[in-house]
Amino acid sequence: MPTTNFPGGITSGGTAVPKIVAGEVALDGSNPTPVATGLTTITGVSLTLKGTAAPGASTECVTYDVSGGTLNIYGWKATSTSNPTLIASTGTETVGYIVTGS
Repeated sequence: MPTTNFPGGITSGGTAVPKIVAGEVALDGSNPTPVATGLTTITGVSLTLKGTAAPGASTECVTYDVSGGTLNIYGWKATSTSNPTLIASTGTETVGYIVTGS
């Protein structure tokens, strides 16, 4: 569930201001991990893995796709320490997100 939702609106010049939703979610190992944003349309996304250590053999990067107002986060990791080919991760790392839309 989003932790912050800044409502959008219309400026005095008539330009629409996008809504901003931000928060953190633990990957659920299902790839993708769906996040209900409360938005109808998503126009921009920023994702970051939370942590202070190098990923090692766990989730190394994240990508996303959208379906209406749902953000779908995918985790990826190396096949093994000797094979860097990326495969779907089943990890439960925490991902921070910032989403814009309406």
